[in-house]
Amino acid sequence: MPRLRTLVLSLGLALGFALGPASPAFADALVVVEVRGPDGTVRDGQVTLRPASGGAPHSCQTTHGTCRITDVPGGRYVVEFAPASGEAPPTRTAMIPPDGTVTLHVAAR
Repeated sequence: MPRLRTLVLSLGLALGFALGPASPAFADALVVVEVRGPDGTVRDGQVTLRPASGGAPHSCQTTHGTCRITDVPGGRYVVEFAPASGEAPPTRTAMIPPDGTVTLHVAAR
């Protein structure tokens, strides 16, 4: 009986080690957005990240030129800025890492 118990424990440990690395856990990224005009002044408006491959967009409204977007999956995004007043700048693309915190600088007009 002790031999059977040892065998079962050994198989359980081996299986645990074998399956453990097979499913890494990634958290999505936190994107900190900073919007500035050409003269360095802060600008407010809505910032939207649209996945280049399709899917639901992620957005935030800036206050004093800054906002945060949580739980953004890693990938390539089209960045849009709709200012509270004035003309919108052209869209651009940005790569967001699969996890961690990234600062995204948006140039307003």
